[in-house]
Amino acid sequence: MIPKVWHLFGKDHQPYRLLLLARMIDRETQKALDKRFGLSLAEWRLLAIATSIGPCTASEIGQAGEIDRAEISRALVKLERAGLIFRKQDPNHGKKLIITPTREGLRLANRVKAERRRFFEAMMSGMTREERSELDRQLLVMANNLLSSSNSAG
Repeated sequence: MIPKVWHLFGKDHQPYRLLLLARMIDRETQKALDKRFGLSLAEWRLLAIATSIGPCTASEIGQAGEIDRAEISRALVKLERAGLIFRKQDPNHGKKLIITPTREGLRLANRVKAERRRFFEAMMSGMTREERSELDRQLLVMANNLLSSSNSAG
């Protein structure tokens, strides 16, 4: 069911609806991840980023996924205990730890990615290829405008 506040700020306030949609997606994703894979959303995001960019630091994961440090820390502990990632000292920086997915972590990530692709495909099933491309273009415009305004404000 579409949230009752979908039009809270009027018909021209797509950023608010985008935020609501993102939260709806997160909620459904969390349910599916927990039920099928025993993962939290934070754990999945961390595992997905680590398997996509390869060995990396917690800071790099946070920057890549806009994830806060506390969320990363909790997810790291659980993923490491489950044998899905391992951490080792960065030979160039004594305090930094390099996060690397294990083979089991890679296998799980591939299974989850396949399921997530099916979920997103179903969610976008009423859109043509051109509409999807236009949506992607518009999202990129919004993201670049946000980055430009935050860079000029700071």
